[in-house]
Amino acid sequence: MNAATSIQGSEHRFQLLVEAVQEYSIYMLDPEGRITTWNMGAERMKGYTATEIIGKSFECFFLPEDLAAGAPQKALATARETGRYEGEGWRVRKDGSTLWVSVVINAIRDTDGTLLGFAKVTRDMTMRREQEAALRASEAALQAEKELLQVTLYSIGDGVISTDLAMNIKTMNQAAELMTGWMLSEAAGRPLNEVFRLVDPETGAPLVNLLEECLAEKSHFHMDTGVGLLGRSGVQWAIQPSWDPIRARNGEILGAVVVFHDVTALQSAQRNLEFHTNYDMLTSLPNRQQFQSTLKDVLERPDTPGQNAICFLALDRFKIINDTAGHGAGDLLLRTVGHLLTQYVHGPELVARLGGDEFAMILRDCTVEQAQATVTKMLEAIEGLHFHWEERIFRTSASAGLAMLTAGSDAADAMKQADLACYAAKRAGRNRISVYRADQSEGYTRYRELQVASEIRDAIMEDRFTLYGQKIVGLNGDNAPRYELLLRMRDRKGGIMSPAEFIPAAERYDLMGDVDRWVMERVLKYHAAEFASIPNLQLSVNVSANSLNDAKFLPYILKLIAESVLPPTALTMEITETSLINNLTSANSIIEALRATGCKVALDDFGIGLCSFSYLRSFKVDYIKIDGDFVRNMVSSPVDFSIVRAINNIAHEMLAQTIAEYVEDDAILSKITELGVDFAQGYGLGRPAPVEELLLSCPDRIDPIGGALQQAVTS
Repeated sequence: MNAATSIQGSEHRFQLLVEAVQEYSIYMLDPEGRITTWNMGAERMKGYTATEIIGKSFECFFLPEDLAAGAPQKALATARETGRYEGEGWRVRKDGSTLWVSVVINAIRDTDGTLLGFAKVTRDMTMRREQEAALRASEAALQAEKELLQVTLYSIGDGVISTDLAMNIKTMNQAAELMTGWMLSEAAGRPLNEVFRLVDPETGAPLVNLLEECLAEKSHFHMDTGVGLLGRSGVQWAIQPSWDPIRARNGEILGAVVVFHDVTALQSAQRNLEFHTNYDMLTSLPNRQQFQSTLKDVLERPDTPGQNAICFLALDRFKIINDTAGHGAGDLLLRTVGHLLTQYVHGPELVARLGGDEFAMILRDCTVEQAQATVTKMLEAIEGLHFHWEERIFRTSASAGLAMLTAGSDAADAMKQADLACYAAKRAGRNRISVYRADQSEGYTRYRELQVASEIRDAIMEDRFTLYGQKIVGLNGDNAPRYELLLRMRDRKGGIMSPAEFIPAAERYDLMGDVDRWVMERVLKYHAAEFASIPNLQLSVNVSANSLNDAKFLPYILKLIAESVLPPTALTMEITETSLINNLTSANSIIEALRATGCKVALDDFGIGLCSFSYLRSFKVDYIKIDGDFVRNMVSSPVDFSIVRAINNIAHEMLAQTIAEYVEDDAILSKITELGVDFAQGYGLGRPAPVEELLLSCPDRIDPIGGALQQAVTS
């Protein structure tokens, strides 16, 4: 059996296991007690569907008197402080009926102790409670009702064994026979310890005196924590036992009854829940969270400085395999590579899958040269895979980044350095290693760009971009609210980064297409209803050269426009003149398709190119934005004044309206008004500001969108 088949089988067995324990309510809570997952057993037991209950506090299952006593909070506090809470009590179903349950709550933490939430398992004990009550009530007439008792015992799913005063077995039900491996006919008269063999669940060591100690108490005893039951065949069961004395009418003790519940499947499900919190389900390798915890532990060891390295490895052109052969092929390749990498790294938890096609490794006790040699072998092995899928062979390769772990290294910084080095390896041509060096020869600018590029990718995934807007003022009686949407990026500390800080890196490392898509989805999908509620609102959105050159961009944006509640007539797509010149064919088709929907198109920074006027014959646009370098100097420069006038006149001849950029004072505003420019934009008319502040001040705004708009635009 190969690794892929084994892992698939493991995943399948886990799914079957969850289905096999549908008699249990198994679900997860976040650290505040809100429900995050919900299984079929929970739905059957409590009456709520997943859609109805996820996101609600588990307090809804408690009786009013238990809520008043703070029972839910006390249970979570116990689990948080000790790692585990166990108890029994009444709970409320959706229909208002009550049930008696046994509850186990385990705190789920990562390796550095951070609380991730709770795993909660509930078992309906109502029937068992009634059965045990009936059993205790019948003890006084045990002899007369022996035959009826045997029938009752055999109908109970839990194991039940009764003994005489000398602790020799008298009766066993079917469940007890199954788990102990002894038939009643063989076990009757034997000492309880000989048949009911309790062992430590971790070590398997016999718990010889446990039964005697518990039975000597001569009162009810319930073991909250699980214990092992070693069957006659050597199979070990996980059980939760309880003991009760059997008394005659006069109170004399006649023997004892042992009731034990099989929690083997339950504990296995619990372990799997905990496993999948810290491990990748596809490869069974540690996930990013677990790897970062392991890395932190390595860095805190005294032998770490100068002796270890971290490696980030990403497959080259993995998307091609996914797109052409399907995700099944991609998943198999990821499992194959994950298994391959573990052969070159010695020690548990030192290879992880971070997500997508990215892996990470910690190389122990090595110099940078030794680390490079090890990673070179990995890359050669990956290149030699010649991945087969359905009679096709795919070439495989990977790029790797190395960072040495030194004294004082921070885990997050070390991972960032390895990521930057891996990205540099890809940019350098793929299928190679790049070593992170703080004093690398290309200098600080290159290093900063790599950092910012990595930060941009994280910001997209973590939704740390935000929209600003700058007012565009009509000069010829057009009073519609108009804004150009501008992009800002929040750093991890909440500070705002201007486009000048991140746009160059985004362009250099081909991330502008992803940035454009983020903006388009916020405008046309997530916040479209709020924008549409502003009467006559006009929004200008920039489109980068990367998107113009992407064959998938036009179908993508047309689909967004078609599905959006924001009318396309409210949108203007701004394309820079240089982008237009460098992408003539694709740009023209995009312009025509966008205008066909009702969108308008603006040619931005017009005049900066050497042949600006010649391109106006080839493209039909709605607006021409006159480059701000000419506008800013037109008061003092007759040449710039003439250029602005010429651009304005020719634009009007071609039925396009004009927008003057960089209007910074009244003198410039007076000049462009004199020339008949249609719109003005610049610091003299309004600085960029968060878009919610601008739009909430729009006249004739349709209520009640205020709160919704502010929340939507800032989210």
